[in-house]
Amino acid sequence: MTLYNMAGTISSLLFLGCLVGLVVQIRKVRQRKIADPRGAELGYATQSLSVNGFFSSFIAFYSFLLYSIMLEDIDYYIFFTRLIASLATWIVLFEIFRDRSPLSQRAPFLTASVALLAAFGALFFREEVSHLGEVAAESLAVFATLIILQGGIQQIRKIWQAKCTGALSLPMTLVFFAKDVSNVFFGIVLGLELGWPLILMGAVSGILKLGVTITFLLYPEKLETEARVGYH
Repeated sequence: MTLYNMAGTISSLLFLGCLVGLVVQIRKVRQRKIADPRGAELGYATQSLSVNGFFSSFIAFYSFLLYSIMLEDIDYYIFFTRLIASLATWIVLFEIFRDRSPLSQRAPFLTASVALLAAFGALFFREEVSHLGEVAAESLAVFATLIILQGGIQQIRKIWQAKCTGALSLPMTLVFFAKDVSNVFFGIVLGLELGWPLILMGAVSGILKLGVTITFLLYPEKLETEARVGYH
């Protein structure tokens, strides 16, 4: 197996792991809502989840979904994996939408919904948008990286203010971190000319995910559970 194929295989497997991580996150939110005595309280089921953080993840997946549509021939691997990941992140945003009342917390879900409809609409106008190709991909990568940067900072800030990781899933965070590291590796294998978007996005996202992981050491979930027991 060549280095390119090995890097691509690892990146693909970890990307699938991200989908599993998102499912774990969704289940954790719904379990807190159903099983916990305080689950009916607004904001509790999605406690410490940063809407900006998850919206930035949506944008990262969505940017490559849109890019796959702009290609002369649709790359169905990119299209279907990013579509599924975008939809899974969209569900997390929906859970936040249901659990919180401020418009600032609900707007990302509505924005993501419109964006997904626009992507499906673009499928019917592929000839008109395919000429955007590489330039659009690079622009989307830079834009997504900026969104990831502010979203990751907001997630760490939210945990720091709440002094707990709340509903945030550690397995999901770790898998996303591993995926980011593999993307950097894959980008290096491709070379700077072709792989710099992967290196840029992976490095920024990976550093932020590492920061989030550290907060789990500062605020262990065991202590949060004990605090909930003491609350009653």
